[in-house]
Amino acid sequence: MDGNSQYFIELLNAFIKDTLPPKPVDIDWDRIYNLSSFHSLSGAVYLPVQKLDNSDKPEQSILNKFKSDFFYATIRYEEQEKTYHEIIQKLNEHKIEHLFFKGIIIREYYPVKQVRTLGDIDFLLHEKDQNEVKEIFMGMGYKNNSSLAHEKYQKGKLVIEAHDKIINNKFSSKADYLDCFKNSWAHATAKENGYTYVLNMEYHLVYLIAHIAKHFYQNGAGVRMVLDIAVILKRFGNTLKFSFIWEELKKINLDNFAKCIFGLCDRWFQVGTYDTKYKMDETTYELMSKYVLKGGTFGFGLNAAIREMRKQYSRTDNRKLIQFKAFWGKVFLNYEEMKTKYPVLVKAPYILPFAWIHRWFKAVTKKRIRTANTFRGFFECTEEAEQTYNLMKTLGL
Repeated sequence: MDGNSQYFIELLNAFIKDTLPPKPVDIDWDRIYNLSSFHSLSGAVYLPVQKLDNSDKPEQSILNKFKSDFFYATIRYEEQEKTYHEIIQKLNEHKIEHLFFKGIIIREYYPVKQVRTLGDIDFLLHEKDQNEVKEIFMGMGYKNNSSLAHEKYQKGKLVIEAHDKIINNKFSSKADYLDCFKNSWAHATAKENGYTYVLNMEYHLVYLIAHIAKHFYQNGAGVRMVLDIAVILKRFGNTLKFSFIWEELKKINLDNFAKCIFGLCDRWFQVGTYDTKYKMDETTYELMSKYVLKGGTFGFGLNAAIREMRKQYSRTDNRKLIQFKAFWGKVFLNYEEMKTKYPVLVKAPYILPFAWIHRWFKAVTKKRIRTANTFRGFFECTEEAEQTYNLMKTLGL
């Protein structure tokens, strides 16, 4: 890692441990801020930055950006927290069983929970209750933005996702994740009211590992996802039943991936590796760090061409053929991917060619820069794609 990336991680380390960050040496504060914002962690980074001596702090214009992001995160937290409790109240009134997972739960374990930002609020319910829940949210003034993947509701900037399963797609052929996570309710306990449930932390951690693996494999995963795991290990590491965790991870072939994630957490945040003697080698550490840092919050900072070419490396090592097949696959997305973007294809698959044309039109009119970067990547990122393919093999993905 370069010095700026290393110091960014050191600031986060100081944040989760509530300690004084090290003195900055030869770092670019503008780069630190951009990294923090890119990973939706600038509000968190602001807190340790405030502990620095005035002579070590960034210039006022950059400090103001950190401060603005911190207060925005705090305001968003209050809005989301109010919505969170409104949902609980409504679902309990209607006697609908539900449980929340991912960010809305994880942030409770952060030293300052207001700065663990959320894109949306996720909760699980039984499939039989989806229609009733839809009526409840529509009655509360939410707009229905549901897709084939999940039910989604939005009011202003508040986004709610109502799932009837915590993993809804098969992101790899290594395991049937849909089947492995179909009994989530068996790992949940009802709270005092009887309708709000909470996942036990061991199962939640196994799920979070699978969730990160999905992002790693499909698009990429950012620092915030790794930080979530570190926060849980720091808070619960000495009380978690790791025999259960490793057993479940082996069932879904993610035990090797988990060792690497725990290893990265330990290198960055010194939280331990727990029941594993795995010691990450420097090459894997550097590749993982680079992959995570370049990805942004959800991995979308990585050039899409890298992902497409990486998939082809499992079939051939001919770079020209890899470039061509990846390029062709990106231009003509397969039916499974297209129907998630155009749900009408489920009932009318014969209009696939017209959907392709519509997608191309949007790509060259509304997403010109991204499209240009992607296609340039097919020629400029072949070596990085090969490195990413080798990283995925090392991670067991």
